[in-house]
Amino acid sequence: MFTAQWFSSGGVRCSPLNAALFLITTSRTLVNQGAKVLDKIYKYMPLRKEFFENFLIRGSQKYALNDPFELRPSSGDVFKTLVDNAYYEFAIVSLSETNNNLLMWSHYADQHKGIVIEFDADRLGFESYKPHPVTTYDSVLETEVLDEIETNKRLSVNPGLIQRVRYNSKRPSYNNFENILEHFLVKSDEWIYEKEHRIVLPLVTADRIIVHESHLSDIEFFVQDPDNLDRKELPNNMFMINLREALIVDAEWLIRQDDGELSRDELVLALVDNTINEYLQKLSEDSRTIFLYEVDPSAIKSVYFGCKVDCLDKDYVINLIETESELQHIQVFHAEVSDERFELNFKN
Repeated sequence: MFTAQWFSSGGVRCSPLNAALFLITTSRTLVNQGAKVLDKIYKYMPLRKEFFENFLIRGSQKYALNDPFELRPSSGDVFKTLVDNAYYEFAIVSLSETNNNLLMWSHYADQHKGIVIEFDADRLGFESYKPHPVTTYDSVLETEVLDEIETNKRLSVNPGLIQRVRYNSKRPSYNNFENILEHFLVKSDEWIYEKEHRIVLPLVTADRIIVHESHLSDIEFFVQDPDNLDRKELPNNMFMINLREALIVDAEWLIRQDDGELSRDELVLALVDNTINEYLQKLSEDSRTIFLYEVDPSAIKSVYFGCKVDCLDKDYVINLIETESELQHIQVFHAEVSDERFELNFKN
């Protein structure tokens, strides 16, 4: 659930998301201000061979982002605690318009030992990763009903869509804003070289989560059968789990039918949302936690290998691309250092 915060909008005190909802209902175009039509988009990343087998990319939660200003609008001391705790339930997938920025190759692609993935922007497939519905008890009907206001608040950040980042020297304001998307899509103009676009995704929809073993007891307490977590042990006392599916299995067992006001599917997802929120903020605040989202492999257009990539790792990935039917459409490029300019050349 969004943290309760207060903004001034039109002289009326209201929460930032209520203000955003008001703007959405009065001007449908406003929520799309950050959107830009693209046919391709790039992702800088270390060379993880398993990506070409499980197609999982990271969505970084607020507490794992490398910019201390991210998702923390200017607020002053009075509301600092509220701002620090806001938006913990979302992840950011960072993408770029360019594949040849030297700083980004160094910072995000393992100092040129990593890769850049070119995606078909129309086929990434995250449009369905919407926040789960929120319910509220209706004392007149004596049953749970859809909380349309709260559900629409969560939808106001355009989850699952590629949206362009805007750059400014002034921080978005906690007390005065035009669109809640400012808090997700406005960064310092010192980052302008990144030409960033981003996808906002709810943490509750992550396909896999990597957690430290210290969180497992809290998670397993709310899961009827821990085997459904499909745990995979990783180095450094970390575990990859399929939390969403485990909670859905439990919720489907508990909820056997519609209740007249809500469909069974809506009730199942609402119960999952309520359950995971018992410990989601604690998971999110731990920067070791990694939220992973599955990309449609048909969306991968090209792979650009860094000029310092490990040859054995590169050969392994190229072999997968050449032999796996779902990867054979991918083009492969190799980065080389230009003899004359401070730039990279890519050869097929």
